[in-house]
Amino acid sequence: MGVDPLRFPEVDYSSVQNDFGGFYNAPNYPNEMAFAAIKDDGSIRVWGNSYSGGEKAPVSSDYTNIYSTSEAFAVLTHDGSIKAWGDPYSGGKKAPTDSGYTKIYSNSSAFATLTNDGSIKAWGSPDFGGAKAPAGSGYTKIYSNYNAFAVLTNDGSIKAWGSPDFGGAKTPAGSDYTKIYSTANAFAALKTDGSIKAWGDSGWGGTGAPTDKGYTEIYSNALAFAALKTDGSITAWGDSEAGGTNAPNAPTDNGYIKIYPSRYAFAAMKADGSITAWGDSENGGANAPDGSGYIKIYSSGYAFAAMKADGSIKAWGESDFGGEHAPDGNGYTKIYSTKYAFAAIKADGSIKAWGDSKSGGKGAPIDKGYTKIYSNENAFTAVKSDGSIRTWGNPDYGGAYASGYNLALGKPATESSTYPYSILVAAS
Repeated sequence: MGVDPLRFPEVDYSSVQNDFGGFYNAPNYPNEMAFAAIKDDGSIRVWGNSYSGGEKAPVSSDYTNIYSTSEAFAVLTHDGSIKAWGDPYSGGKKAPTDSGYTKIYSNSSAFATLTNDGSIKAWGSPDFGGAKAPAGSGYTKIYSNYNAFAVLTNDGSIKAWGSPDFGGAKTPAGSDYTKIYSTANAFAALKTDGSIKAWGDSGWGGTGAPTDKGYTEIYSNALAFAALKTDGSITAWGDSEAGGTNAPNAPTDNGYIKIYPSRYAFAAMKADGSITAWGDSENGGANAPDGSGYIKIYSSGYAFAAMKADGSIKAWGESDFGGEHAPDGNGYTKIYSTKYAFAAIKADGSIKAWGDSKSGGKGAPIDKGYTKIYSNENAFTAVKSDGSIRTWGNPDYGGAYASGYNLALGKPATESSTYPYSILVAAS
């Protein structure tokens, strides 16, 4: 079958939490309760909560990419047509019936898609932007928070729609904006000169953005923003308890190269791999590891886990949700997360998990050979290069789907997991 015979959604829970500088900066909202994957033949397999898209996927075999809201999926075909399923109030119905679409974006309850000419179609909850998308063409990229969408035009001006109180209205005037960032209920836009404008709910960072220039990147958690300058200094705004305006333990020095968020805290890393954390202390805003040499920080919703070059791991934050009991030893290459747990993989494809047992903190496979892990809010799916999968976590979220099952081929795997339970009939 070759490497990676399955194509999961472009964004899952772990990637949203760890790969975009903030949960709401991702181009899509992860499906919270179900999994979906495209097989080599272009057909789709789904499992997990039936109402959220874990059943009744479309049955053709021409699909190329899967996207999601919190409780629905949408899939593109080779001709740019779209099929959707799952919760109808979250975009599972009423997708556009024509073709020519190139990419799908989403927030928690609505989808928005771009055509080749840069025009937009939206569907899903009208209160969250599933209706009244801006007319015209020439739009280049769509951004979202939990409740609204914002889009950049070719000249760098901004339009928004969705919940008016949470960023769907009152966008900043002018042009030359280059990128938009999000908390759950606000947006912040960066200009070419490094200045920032914010809008949306004031308690979530919609006001209080810095008035100077020279910022290069903006990071966010659910309630606050943190912007980084070229000298590595940091300015934060939004909810103070989540690390925003006047947060008492926010860093005042410079030299930071990247910021990582949990749900209500931040952790910043310097070039030497030392870490400073601030925000809600129970969510990782305090007690970051001493020393240096860390190369990356990962997060669940409520804890952090930092990795060193030798693959050793230190965790902190909410103890029940992954802030304690990280695996000993070294050799780990990457960490994945659900909302309440972590799973770390080694070069030999073995996996160790920790955190809330109901969200994947226990029950990880004990064999080797896994190449990648995907997640939703409360379950993990680990994949081998031949398409064999193993799931664990909350059964209602797809955590009890299959053991030793080759999803790509649609039959039992030739080398099954030693996990003692096996469900060999895939949902579809």
